[in-house]
Amino acid sequence: MSRIFVTLLFLKCSLLSLCLGLYEDQIGKFDWRQQYVGQPIFSQFGEPDTGKVYVATEKNVVAAFHWKRGLVWRQVLERGDQGAINLLYVGPEVLTVSGSNPVYVRKWDANYGFITMDATIQSKHLDSPGDKKWSLKSGILYQVHLNLPSQIAVSTYSAYGGAELSYRLIPSQWVSKTTRCIVIGGLLACLQDKVLRVIDMCEEDSSFKIVSLPFLEQWSDLDIGLINGAKKVIEITSSSEGKKAIFSLDGIPEEIVKPSIIVASNALVSAIQWEKNQLGIISAVQSENSLQLALHLLDSGDNVAEFPSELQLPVTVGKVSIQASHCVPGKMKSCMLFLSSEDHTIMLYQLSAGLIWSREEALSSIVSVEILELPVSDMDAVIENSFDSKEDALNKRQHFYKAKSTGFMGMLWRRLSSQMLQIRALLMKALGVEDPVTGGPRTGPVRDGFGLHRMIVAASSVGKLFGIDNLSGEIIWQRRLEPKYIPLQDKATGSKHMPLFVLRTTSHFPLPAHCALLLKDRNTGEGVLYLFNPMSGQHMSEYGFDEVASPGYYPLGYSVTQCSMLHYQASEETVFLKGLLILDSKGAAHLYPKWISNTLMDLADHTFLYVADPTTGVLSGFSFAKTSNQEISAKHVWEVVLPPGTQQITAVASKNPMERVNSQGRVLADRSVLYKYINPNLVAFISQGVDPVHKHFLNLYLIDVVSGTIVFSLTHKRAKGPVHILHSENWVVYSYYNDKSRRTEVASLELYEGKVQSNSTAFSSVTTPLQPIVERQAYILPAVVDAMKETITEKGITSKHILMALSTGGILELPWMFVDPRRPIMAMSEMRDEGVIPYIPELPIPMDAIINYNKTVMQVNGIHTSPSGLESTCLVFVYGLDLFYTRVAPSKTFDLLKEDFDHFLISAVLLGLTVASYLTRKLSARKALKQAWK
Repeated sequence: MSRIFVTLLFLKCSLLSLCLGLYEDQIGKFDWRQQYVGQPIFSQFGEPDTGKVYVATEKNVVAAFHWKRGLVWRQVLERGDQGAINLLYVGPEVLTVSGSNPVYVRKWDANYGFITMDATIQSKHLDSPGDKKWSLKSGILYQVHLNLPSQIAVSTYSAYGGAELSYRLIPSQWVSKTTRCIVIGGLLACLQDKVLRVIDMCEEDSSFKIVSLPFLEQWSDLDIGLINGAKKVIEITSSSEGKKAIFSLDGIPEEIVKPSIIVASNALVSAIQWEKNQLGIISAVQSENSLQLALHLLDSGDNVAEFPSELQLPVTVGKVSIQASHCVPGKMKSCMLFLSSEDHTIMLYQLSAGLIWSREEALSSIVSVEILELPVSDMDAVIENSFDSKEDALNKRQHFYKAKSTGFMGMLWRRLSSQMLQIRALLMKALGVEDPVTGGPRTGPVRDGFGLHRMIVAASSVGKLFGIDNLSGEIIWQRRLEPKYIPLQDKATGSKHMPLFVLRTTSHFPLPAHCALLLKDRNTGEGVLYLFNPMSGQHMSEYGFDEVASPGYYPLGYSVTQCSMLHYQASEETVFLKGLLILDSKGAAHLYPKWISNTLMDLADHTFLYVADPTTGVLSGFSFAKTSNQEISAKHVWEVVLPPGTQQITAVASKNPMERVNSQGRVLADRSVLYKYINPNLVAFISQGVDPVHKHFLNLYLIDVVSGTIVFSLTHKRAKGPVHILHSENWVVYSYYNDKSRRTEVASLELYEGKVQSNSTAFSSVTTPLQPIVERQAYILPAVVDAMKETITEKGITSKHILMALSTGGILELPWMFVDPRRPIMAMSEMRDEGVIPYIPELPIPMDAIINYNKTVMQVNGIHTSPSGLESTCLVFVYGLDLFYTRVAPSKTFDLLKEDFDHFLISAVLLGLTVASYLTRKLSARKALKQAWK
């Protein structure tokens, strides 16, 4: 029995050692996820017993929020126009209409969000372009198409099965570009030249009825709109008169002598059920950071005297709108307002309790990210000050002492003062008393020993900046940009981007970190730089200091074509700022900041920039040089036109400027070395087009952007986007859609110089071009890729892994060996390179390689990686509809002790060895003494 027990115990331990997984106590320890829904376009409160408000957003998300707990459930629909939500209806279930052709009609459980019905509408009438409006009444969906010449098309479909019920054309010769129409249930109301026409689409052979509005004769600049939460109640706004008229179309009256309610044109309105069979209209006028509320009864137009109230809004939200409202009939304090702002903040207010909760939905539209080191702690700051000589350059504030001495004696005095202050701080900390000299601990996060605690600086396309703690996901600071400054826009795709440059990090204490964000003026289109401190969000001056009074915005006075940061640190006299090299639309060169342009001119001399026009497929290269009159000039040196001219550049990838290459070659099976082709000026371009037989193709070009030489190119026939590309060291990895096989494929390239290295010291693009050896291979990936990024570490010693954001919500960490183009197609017994596995067409997706395990991350737009203070660890930030942060160790944590390391045991062993060595020494000395006396 004892032998059987020992055998079973051994087998159990062996099986446990083979298990790979995530322990329960490790969940959320090194990672976090935040889920968002986007800016609401439809909102509606549910029944009071559900306690929920339902929304449909511009991110193609339908979700439910609890009045107290916030987000309860959400469903993410298809990306793009295929999942765009056209209608949201809330009843016993939640119904959504999304897409263009086909159109999807779905029903969701109101409590838990699971789908209960999914119907598809396919009709030739859905293909016609133009403005389409949807409405639901009595189980019938109405689609109104307004842009047909001299007529309006009305299609009806079943809301339960999607079957087309009818299609008819209504003559409307009066329709023009200035006509404004809305759909309310089964009613279609159009306003044209101060004439309101209404038709009941539920009736057969109906025609438009003209509703007389005598009070509009004195109004102009009219517009028509819907009232949230009400049926057959509309509003007509006159911007010139500054008024808004609200009235009901119930029964389609022939004449409305006067409106039921008149409010200011800038008033926000929403409808509630105030008492039995009595509809109330809440009007709100925003003044700075508050809302002045009033309640009007629709039937009589009277104001409810006890209702006027005021709501305080957050400072940064800007202009708000009422998405939905709800009141318990007759009880003013129970009224709730669901608000959204132009900076994509959604809020739920209750008149009796104020703000219940708010969400920063601007984080679902991030376009630029940087992960920066935090400032040093107070104790480290004292040590820095003891060696520091930058206070003269800073000349802003005095830090922990007032020593102004210079030279040897000054350094000695600073050193002694810092040591005394350190002892004082330790004593104060031990006694739990705040140090009156340093003023207590530094507010905000500070740098840790391993460089794992950092600040995530994110810029949103809606014009909002965030500083996020990477360990907890907490928003440390946020700042809303002025509305007149907007992001840059891609010509081909229309996507928005805001280049973010780190001009100075926190390494130059006591100088603060310094960042620049490139924007453009909404009216003139000229470039604008916004300067700020990434640790606090405070405005900064052009000279690199915190300035409360500084606006932070510096108009450039010209349109920006290309902007690049000089990757060389300026001298101490220039307070360690990196410069920006800017090329304007006229081909002229500029340097920023201007006050150190003379110093930056030496750094920018013999610098090269390239410009890629995505629509025409033209690539241009420019060189910069310092002229005799101490100015920087740009010269057009090369141009490449990608054939044919109809191609569009859809992806560009250059190397990460922080990347370091640790190994210059690759050891082969015969112990020879194959040297890598490491060209720092190599950029990968991907263009797409359609051939004469209407088949898609995809071209890859590797171009040296200094000389304009095409190093390598290839073509994929019957391939198209979405395309995602990576370029690192001597390899390129990209994904595309194979239109012939209808699958996603991943291709990889590796470039080598050969077994003889051309230049072991520096690479030159202007000498005789070297034709590299190109190894390439393609693989099948059984998933759709949303984004890709490679891992990066401080010294480049750790192995490279590829992070892929999948459309299913997983983040796949794929080792480089799986996409290595040198994977041999041969038997296992034959000789091959060390660490190279045999070729298999399909890439695996093991569940233990999904770094976000069950925390799905949807609609990923990008992945940002950053090195940490540990060579083994890479910091990863994934952004899109959701945010996800974690850290990965591609080669395991070889420079860090494990969490379960037994410190007590190793201490006991060391102590035992120390005691044993001492005793052995004593015994050896005694033995030697005895031997000497013999």
